Amino acid sequence: MFGSERWSWGGLTLLGALFWGAVSVSACDADAACKKAPDCTSLGRCSASDEGTCIAKANDDCSSAETCTKEGKCTAKEGACVVGSDADCASSDQCKQLGLCQQEGEICIDPGKTFSTACSKECKEKGHCYKKGANCTALGNAHCRGTIDDKPEDGTPCKELGHCTAENGQCVAGSADDCKQGKKCRKSKTNCTAESGQCVATESECESAQVCASAGLCGVKDGECAAVEDDDCKESARCKLEGLCSAVEGECIAKTGADCSGSMICKKDRRCRAKDGACSK
Repeated sequence: MFGSERWSWGGLTLLGALFWGAVSVSACDADAACKKAPDCTSLGRCSASDEGTCIAKANDDCSSAETCTKEGKCTAKEGACVVGSDADCASSDQCKQLGLCQQEGEICIDPGKTFSTACSKECKEKGHCYKKGANCTALGNAHCRGTIDDKPEDGTPCKELGHCTAENGQCVAGSADDCKQGKKCRKSKTNCTAESGQCVATESECESAQVCASAGLCGVKDGECAAVEDDDCKESARCKLEGLCSAVEGECIAKTGADCSGSMICKKDRRCRAKDGACSK
């Protein structure tokens, strides 16, 4: 009896060894099969799970996979290769070729070309298109244009003001080329010079612009075309028509009865008295 029990326990020990050896061999075979599968090369699914399916079990599985090289998906998480850090993105082809070098969620992005939906209003008005922490900010020139295309959208800082360069979170005029895209430079041929982040007018621009001949705005004040001398106003069309012949605070106005008396509206409509900067009856 005792001998029989000894044999029985010995038999169980032998069977156990054979069983676990078989399991070990089976697991090794499964890992080897996964490493040979196409998904190992493309997706990093190079290790067998307990259920026998091929998964990404460790970062080493992902590091040599195409999804890591191309898309920055170099971190193993829940059986798949995902973007786990900025470093993952920085080493990818997308970063080198497309500028997608920063992690956001489980993808790589270029913050300067990413438009956050929470910033839609500030994006249109100020070019603050990317949500960074609690604030919306301008991180790339595309934000100032309102698009990743080269042509700026209507109503954007670039199209309206010539502020086409993102600098320190703001859209500014970085060059004369920026200013040339702004409304005043396009339409009036003024404010085409970049200075301290703004598009400013020069005396030569103002003197040759239509606003000089029509409204006497032939000089410069605070970076804009302005009326700085009475003589400029007196030579303008609006002086002859409306009596706006005196320069006051950058504008041509009707300051005295003498301004109005020689004007067309005085002769035709008898509006010959200066009042509140205009000629009236």
